[in-house]
Amino acid sequence: MPKFASVDILFKRTPEGWTFNSSYPRIFGPPPTYLLTDAQKAALEQRLNRVVLMSHVLVFMLIALGVFALFIVPDFADQLEAGSPGAWLLACVVWIVLASTLITAIFFIRHRVIESVLCTARRLGSAQPYRLGFILIGMIKRYTEIKSAKVLMIWIVVALLFSAYDTIVYVLVIPARSIPMLFVTIVFWLATLCYAALLVFKLRAQRSGR
Repeated sequence: MPKFASVDILFKRTPEGWTFNSSYPRIFGPPPTYLLTDAQKAALEQRLNRVVLMSHVLVFMLIALGVFALFIVPDFADQLEAGSPGAWLLACVVWIVLASTLITAIFFIRHRVIESVLCTARRLGSAQPYRLGFILIGMIKRYTEIKSAKVLMIWIVVALLFSAYDTIVYVLVIPARSIPMLFVTIVFWLATLCYAALLVFKLRAQRSGR
């Protein structure tokens, strides 16, 4: 099972074990902090990594289905802008299905992945609120530590190929340039730039560590 930086930064090492912040047993309000043993931490980390991997696969499948749908219905965005009832009905059905799937997945992860481990862990008290800036910085730092420079180069090449392919399709193939296709192209180019930035940070960290 691959390890993800977004999961690794959730655990903090302490002399007594590992601390983990979670909203279990409640969803709203400040999350409490739990003290985990090495075995509990390993079990929860493996489950969370599996969930993150499945979410990445799901996002990739949704993007692929979206690109495929653009070839089947190239004027779908134009139909939405024109106020076509059929297009808006299809869009509403898709959003309802996605929202229902997301809500079901959240409750499944909370009860079957997190609750089964934290029900036996010791609760320490209310956790300190997370700050988005520190979370992003921690994720970038851990990701560059976990992934090697070779893996980052492979991801850059893959993202660059998808970016070039989407750009060619958007400019030359699709007769009526659609907004969803433009959005997908921008996402792939941003992913390419992000992996390139991570590679630069990785190489700088390796040089400073020598």
